Amino acid sequence: MNLRLDPPPVPPLDPARRAQLRKQVMDKSRPAGHPPARRWIAPAIGVGAVAAVVAGSLVITNRPPTAPDGAGPATAATPTAPRTGLEVVPDAEAAAAFAKACERGGHTRLDRPLTIIWARRVPGANPRNTDVLMILKGSGASGLATCLAPSGAGGWEKYPSPRWVTLPTQNEGLAGLTSGSSSLSAPKPASRMWKLYRARPEVARVESRLVWKGTTSPWQQGYVDSGYAYADNRVNVAVSLSTVRQEVRAYDAQGRLLPIEPK
Repeated sequence: MNLRLDPPPVPPLDPARRAQLRKQVMDKSRPAGHPPARRWIAPAIGVGAVAAVVAGSLVITNRPPTAPDGAGPATAATPTAPRTGLEVVPDAEAAAAFAKACERGGHTRLDRPLTIIWARRVPGANPRNTDVLMILKGSGASGLATCLAPSGAGGWEKYPSPRWVTLPTQNEGLAGLTSGSSSLSAPKPASRMWKLYRARPEVARVESRLVWKGTTSPWQQGYVDSGYAYADNRVNVAVSLSTVRQEVRAYDAQGRLLPIEPK
């Protein structure tokens, strides 16, 4: 028995017949009533739709997140940055300012050479100007001095107390070193109190306010700089200096209030 199922031989088609058969197949596979050019419209619309979806998703994801109760944008807590901006005064300039403003005024005399422990430009009596606040040590046993130039205010200790070299305790946080205050009733009422503190390493930011006779001024941010903190408060009212005090609080680098009792 012959099991071969080979198709019977077919004579080859001539070129004209082959072209006719190809045209018939293409015409039957094309949808009726739709010209060939319109087959490309759908892909073009599809690309546009994808672009619209992408643009829409960008608008949505860039919208600030809102709190569950719809109260408004939710913000993440960030560490509190210390306030900077006290310009360092070069040693030579600080020594010259000390000699002119404080030594010539007869407040103190330090043996040379001087050691400039800390010298910064701080806001002056007129906030648009600056003063130089400094801590200096003389050679030998001539002592230690503070000076505010050009006013000449300052102090001198022949035998410096431990507060100049010893950190405040953790409970204290800050220790006052030197300060100044003023109160004027004319031509415009104004009162001011500033203070320089020795600060512990964990103190990253300080705020201070004035308190007198049941009244308080707004909290104002001070400066923390190289182990020292500077606080300056001003109010547009004449206050009796015997009744006013400066209240200060401190924060760590994460913005947490430190439980301190400055001395």
